[in-house]
Amino acid sequence: MRGLVASGLRYLANRIDPKLGHNNAGKQQTNEFLTWVRFAVPGMLGQGNVDAMEYAVANMPPGKPVLEIGSFCGLSTVVLSSLLDKHSKNNPIFTCDKWEFEGQQLGAPLGDSPSVTHDAYQAYVKSTFIRSMQTFTANRLPYTIECLSDEFFLGWFNHQKVVDVFDRPVTLGGEISFCYIDGNHTYEFAKRDFENTDKALVSGGFILFDDSADFSHWEVNQLTREIASGHQYKLVSRNPNYLFRKL
Repeated sequence: MRGLVASGLRYLANRIDPKLGHNNAGKQQTNEFLTWVRFAVPGMLGQGNVDAMEYAVANMPPGKPVLEIGSFCGLSTVVLSSLLDKHSKNNPIFTCDKWEFEGQQLGAPLGDSPSVTHDAYQAYVKSTFIRSMQTFTANRLPYTIECLSDEFFLGWFNHQKVVDVFDRPVTLGGEISFCYIDGNHTYEFAKRDFENTDKALVSGGFILFDDSADFSHWEVNQLTREIASGHQYKLVSRNPNYLFRKL
């Protein structure tokens, strides 16, 4: 088993972008549980994001929810849950995803497949998320709402009563302590996610933007550069994605 884990660590290291640099948040020790999880749960999550998440979880205000915008198959959600357990934090996790993808054509074949449709692909990703949560976060199931982030925040600010993907009723609303933004990476959408997050984020809380690195082609990098040049947030790290703390 040790040999398998060591091989897995080398495999994962090779998957991490070589442009990842040192961060101000500090590099964390390898987590064997997450090594196994990353073999099984689909997703793209660089070690720099994991390190940034751990710094945020360890230093964020206690008790208030952690929010994730965009969950895909649940890899980052499992990481957040594991880090909360590691640091003995009782902050609940809320996530939102409608499992709509760029280029998706519901009712149409998936690429040149004669049998698989975009509908089946969407259902597969959602069911994979649910199964991943039930397997790896059974003691801390997130409140996952199937909706776009704009819809989620509208419900959040109106303290809406909703039912999550696990058929549990929950009332949205209140302050949050950390938000991982991994939704639509265009400038317009990312800025709206940031502005909505800012309304709910407490002083001392954190925001991590996925795919925001300075070498990224996504427009979210323009937004993070603007935030870094402002005076409301402290830039904690770029490893390579931007992690901010609200002043």
